Amino acid sequence: MQSQQSEYRWVTVAIAMVLLGALPGSGLSNSHRCFADDEVKAEVEPKENDTAELSVAPLSHLIYPDDRPGWIDEPIANDGKDYSLVVTSGPSSSIEEADELIGVYARGAVQSYVDELVSEQEWATEPEMIPLDINWIRDELVVRRYEGVVQVGDEQQFEKAILIRIEPDDKKVFETAIADMKLKERLAATGIVILGGFSLLVGGSIVLGGLASRQKQPTAAV
Repeated sequence: MQSQQSEYRWVTVAIAMVLLGALPGSGLSNSHRCFADDEVKAEVEPKENDTAELSVAPLSHLIYPDDRPGWIDEPIANDGKDYSLVVTSGPSSSIEEADELIGVYARGAVQSYVDELVSEQEWATEPEMIPLDINWIRDELVVRRYEGVVQVGDEQQFEKAILIRIEPDDKKVFETAIADMKLKERLAATGIVILGGFSLLVGGSIVLGGLASRQKQPTAAV
């Protein structure tokens, strides 16, 4: 009887183990393993969109033409006699815009040079008081010019560049303009002093005349 019960117990245990192995939860480890493998494969395999994005040039990528002159990239040169610098418009949507920008930048570059001349003298003035004609700059100071195209990403734009050279004769023109402005300021200051003295003189005469008239009026009454 006991042997029959023990056999029955072992049969029950065996059936329970078989049932537990057949439950859906027993396949969770395999399903998780398959899902993880799929994730690894997805990370390793390259995406088609990445390849497509790499084939498009970045918007900030510049491609200059082969005929672009090398002097455009030259730094500012100052040998104590001649002063040279390059001004570029940068990529512009049109030739007209490039021409406008090159004029603004050229005037600013020459203005900086004039500011240095003013700072070298013991005389304080506003730099913008020194007149600078952009047409004179283009006609007298520009020795080289360039106009071309530049590829910005997938868009074609335009570029202008000029080489400005300030020679000793040109420097004398600026120094003369500075000296003239200095003289005008001195004359203006002298004029203000003279005008102030004249005003004091006239004002004093009026006051003295008034006092004299007041003194004469009581005397006449007596």
